[in-house]
Amino acid sequence: MKSITITLSILIFSLVQAGLGQVQAAFPVTIEGKRGLIESYKKRAELKMARSTDFCRGYTMPRLIGSWQCRPSAKGKVKCRSKFKCQLVNKSFSRVSETRRIRSEMKRIGRSSSSFTMVVGKSPLRNPNKYRYVEQIKRKRSSMRAVQKQAIKNKIKKRTAKLQEEMTEYDEFAQLEKELAIETKSANPSDRKASVDNLSSNSLAEDRRQLDDNQELVAPFRMERQKSNTGNEEVIRITKREDEVSKDRRFQILSFSGAMARIQDNNASSVSTADFAWTPRWQFGEKWAFRGRLGGHIISAEITEGADAETFLVYDLGGDLEWFPFVTNGLYLSGGLGVQSWTSTTGGAFSTVSFGGGYLFDFNKVKIIDRIFFNYTSVGNEAANTELKVGIGLSF
Repeated sequence: MKSITITLSILIFSLVQAGLGQVQAAFPVTIEGKRGLIESYKKRAELKMARSTDFCRGYTMPRLIGSWQCRPSAKGKVKCRSKFKCQLVNKSFSRVSETRRIRSEMKRIGRSSSSFTMVVGKSPLRNPNKYRYVEQIKRKRSSMRAVQKQAIKNKIKKRTAKLQEEMTEYDEFAQLEKELAIETKSANPSDRKASVDNLSSNSLAEDRRQLDDNQELVAPFRMERQKSNTGNEEVIRITKREDEVSKDRRFQILSFSGAMARIQDNNASSVSTADFAWTPRWQFGEKWAFRGRLGGHIISAEITEGADAETFLVYDLGGDLEWFPFVTNGLYLSGGLGVQSWTSTTGGAFSTVSFGGGYLFDFNKVKIIDRIFFNYTSVGNEAANTELKVGIGLSF
């Protein structure tokens, strides 16, 4: 029993001596950068050391001792050197208190985003799992770049083949004109446009005449004349008299949206990202419609003060009520409720309130684009996040 007690005493004494040696040991830190921004570089170096966990163990963290000693190093540059030591944390000296203090000083002197050189004269206490994760991210990014590069090559190849096919058709048409001895007459763009407009108006006039002659035969239906999306020609639509809303617009399952989102919190920190959602729509009246929303976006932000930024996915589930004040066009206002689920380390689900507006086209642009919109969302979390989205809607 006595030998066990002596062994434990020696072990505890060794651990205490090792801890005190770590606390008292000082190590140099050297920075180098532009002369006019050296004060900002000093504070950035101190902030990096305050956040770092690679040089001090246990309940200790790096602390600046003394002041920075600077001297000119190259043209327009300055090299500064100081010492840090691992010191035990306490109520007045911790990562949170040091981060807040240094950030306050950086706001006063101004922060520069330009790069600088920083060398720590101590071997880091590396965490193998941490650096293995970094290598996995690098490999994943490299493979994603290769896939994107191949997709661009395929797109260029497809477009080149299409252009070659069009040129082949043009050459065949020119050869046919030559064989048939067709005399081609040059025309300026305005003449060609006038010819196309004349042909289009004649065709529309003939179709309208036939529809007007047979209108009595289709009494259950009504004919409407509307301007096209460009406003240059008239488009005729036929709808059921007892149902003003066309069936293709009453319920849309394959409806989606893509938008650029600007996200901001109560500390005036903001980030931009892309938002995608499935937005099925049900129009239950001439002026009213309901649109669901199931989507999400990726955010890279600092969740816990003093910690590194996290990249995580935000799921968005909700619904909006759309009101069309003018029956003759597609302008609408919207408002709704929802919930967001954050997959960050802290996690959580938060209620949302949103409102916005947009314009719904009568006929899809480029065959799939059916609307443009903007939306403002308020998230009920502690940071009081707000989101401003501007985007387009797609339907198939």
